[in-house]
Amino acid sequence: MYDDLFLFVKVAQFGSFTKAAKELGVYQSTISRRILSLEESLGAKLIVRTANHFELSLQGQRLYQNLIGQEDLLENKIFSALQNEDLVFGEIRVMLPHSLPLQIITPKIPDFMEKHPNLKARIYFQNHEVNLQKEYIDLAIIYGLPEQQAQRVKLIHRAELVAVCTPEYISQYGYLTDPADIDNHQVIVVLRDHGEIINRTNIVHNETQQVTSININHTLATNSFMHNLELVDTGKFIAVFYVSAVEKAINEGKYVRVLPDYSFEKLDFYMLKRVQDDPKINAFSNFLEECLAGL
Repeated sequence: MYDDLFLFVKVAQFGSFTKAAKELGVYQSTISRRILSLEESLGAKLIVRTANHFELSLQGQRLYQNLIGQEDLLENKIFSALQNEDLVFGEIRVMLPHSLPLQIITPKIPDFMEKHPNLKARIYFQNHEVNLQKEYIDLAIIYGLPEQQAQRVKLIHRAELVAVCTPEYISQYGYLTDPADIDNHQVIVVLRDHGEIINRTNIVHNETQQVTSININHTLATNSFMHNLELVDTGKFIAVFYVSAVEKAINEGKYVRVLPDYSFEKLDFYMLKRVQDDPKINAFSNFLEECLAGL
């Protein structure tokens, strides 16, 4: 009955069977059938339906007031009642950075979903800070510590960056090995989702450990990893990527590292959870940590 109560709360919250079905990722007919089953089990009419509208009955209002805010508890009780620690169900909403997951997380998602056939996932690829409660995101990986320090965070990955171009670029424009020559090259810089341009960075000499701050006099800024790859492939640009995303192409000779004697500052990524004891959130967070372990 816990799952039917959970559906009832969601329908009451959204004020619509259609909206509840869309948000939960289930058929409207399924929700209607389960609510009817709940009413039969309780022996009480909870929702009074008309052709284009519904309202809670007196019993429905009382039940809703007692259950409001208990959705997570209901889900956990459902989970416990099933007495199966491996069963993860429901829908999870996850926010991941645009390009970080490409080679190290995305290829493993099919196996994770196959392992948890009762789970639905919505994955948003975005590069900005998130308010988990306001935006109703269950789990997020973000770059840098969030401004809202009240959110519980965990350092999950320190990403290494590398600047690359194609051999064709070197043939036409020369090989960038000295940061002092950077203004003579076409470098794509990062455009954050909210409009901020990242055209300054620090690099460290691998032998002397001397830190050099470089300001890129750019002509092009984008917020798309995939488009940057296409632009680099034209042989006209240099761009910075996560090592994990282009390492294979570098080893195969498709791309060449520029500034080979220098390392870029590493980027810290943090994990945020909407709640700490939700089975589906914990299952997906464990999956992400396994993907990123050892990188």
